[in-house]
Amino acid sequence: MTISQKLSEKISLTMKSEGHYKKAAENYRRSEQYINMINLYPILQNTLMDCKNENLIE
Repeated sequence: MTISQKLSEKISLTMKSEGHYKKAAENYRRSEQYINMINLYPILQNTLMDCKNENLIE
């Protein structure tokens, strides 16, 4: 078995549930990396705050 065969067996082309992605986003927003990024880029911080209550997906 080749490495590419092993990788293709582990990669799933199906999407996870919406709940999974929402939980991943919540966890990311609490991460140290995200907080540091927001603090370094005030324009990004303001843009995210402006979009906070927007329903960007349906």
